[in-house]
Amino acid sequence: MISMLTTDKKNLLKDTGADTAITHMIFFIAAIILAISVVALISADVQSMVASSGSSSKLLSEQMKTDITVVNDPEIIPYDGASKKYTFYAKNTGKTELVPEYVTVLVDGIMIGPDDIDIDLTDGDVIWRPGEILTLNVTTTPSPLDSGDHRILVAAENGKSGAMSFKT
Repeated sequence: MISMLTTDKKNLLKDTGADTAITHMIFFIAAIILAISVVALISADVQSMVASSGSSSKLLSEQMKTDITVVNDPEIIPYDGASKKYTFYAKNTGKTELVPEYVTVLVDGIMIGPDDIDIDLTDGDVIWRPGEILTLNVTTTPSPLDSGDHRILVAAENGKSGAMSFKT
């Protein structure tokens, strides 16, 4: 009986040794594949975050270089009764060139639609350069505005804006 146990034990150890090596190799390959997958996922996320922060910092840089000032006299806002338009003047006091087509105007918190605003540059250019004045002829609702205090906000395409309170 002892000889049977030793023989079976030897056979058992032989078989187990090969099976153990194969099992270890399968686990090692699985661990390598899992590690490569994790590295690929993390790498994609890091690249996405880097690209996002790059575009965000570019927008922030543009906003810091952009400045708009409404330069009207707040006590006397020109109004043309025939065309029912108020005339406002906005100056690009920043360091960036802006596109007048993308300027947004709000009067008393109400956005003025593109059909109700005429935008002109004093030199007839299509780019609003630093130091230039933009003429905004705005039709408001109601037109004319009720007498009292009002507010105009002129915003560039990057979100930077200039505002002014005025009286009618």
